[in-house]
Amino acid sequence: FAPEFHPWPGEQLTIALTKPTGAEGRTLTIDHSQLTVTPGHRATDSTLTLSIRSSQGGQHPVTLPEGVTLTKVLIDGTSYPLQLEDRVVRLPIHPGSQQIVLSWQAPVGIESRYLTPAVTLGIPSVNSFLNLSLPHDRWLMFVQGPFIGPAVLMWGVLVMLTALAYALGRIPITPLRMIHWALLGLGLTQVPVYAGFIVIVWLMALGARQSLKPELMKAWHFNMLQLALGALTVMALGDLFWAIRQGLLGDPDMSVAGNGSHAYLLKWYQDQSGETLPQATVTSISILWYRAIMLAWAIWLALALTRWLKWGYSCFTTEGYWKPLKPLLAPPGMAVAPGSPMSKE
Repeated sequence: FAPEFHPWPGEQLTIALTKPTGAEGRTLTIDHSQLTVTPGHRATDSTLTLSIRSSQGGQHPVTLPEGVTLTKVLIDGTSYPLQLEDRVVRLPIHPGSQQIVLSWQAPVGIESRYLTPAVTLGIPSVNSFLNLSLPHDRWLMFVQGPFIGPAVLMWGVLVMLTALAYALGRIPITPLRMIHWALLGLGLTQVPVYAGFIVIVWLMALGARQSLKPELMKAWHFNMLQLALGALTVMALGDLFWAIRQGLLGDPDMSVAGNGSHAYLLKWYQDQSGETLPQATVTSISILWYRAIMLAWAIWLALALTRWLKWGYSCFTTEGYWKPLKPLLAPPGMAVAPGSPMSKE
């Protein structure tokens, strides 16, 4: 259907055409940004990926950190030879959607307290992702950044470990005091929880065995208990060796969790950001400090085990370590008294 006008004599139609004014608001929107930072010993490589929608063509400025060298600019997969001008790179924008990738290098490497680079997009944005790849020769201590991100849970574990060591140190059946339990638990944090639980149960079982009265037990009950203690000893010593090996040769486990992060890849997310993308701070030290601490712990454990094993052996052999079992049937040629338990009559 199209409107038609059929004038009668003396009638006329006047048509006024006007161009509508544009609605107030931005003509460019940043729907997604991801900043990936990879610090090394002497330099840091960074890559910024942007998803942009625009209703007009033109140029859009992006401000990078001071002293960086722009290494690559890709717009919808095509390389552009753009240059930095006073930290600003001007991106050519066309109407519609486009993907932009900026890569640069900064002459600053990893430090004990590292702050991710500040990047100014010029307008507010949404869905901002920040990824930081930490070198494997660093020991992560603390992280701070946007609310949705990683957390170092080990410090909470150490608080709980201190409380557990205090409780175990007040149990008098073992020669271990609070400081011993705390030091023992410090190294066992590098192995699964069940391994540390086995070591605790082993020491407690040996202490309980010392106060046991074998004469009140049946022979086979006592012998089964001794076999169980022997198997538990082998498992506990294996777990302690595992902890030493993990501490001296493995990577430190700081129980990093949150937003898919781990100790060497930290990920943050912020749903709404201002003109400057969110930043994060990471505190880390050389892995050599971890190796030195674990070496000292291994030496202390070796010295402590020499005392604990002597104590454990005395507990294991208190009032004998094995009971002979009574034969169920009399050997051939052996006389059986009438009315005895072994008599068939």
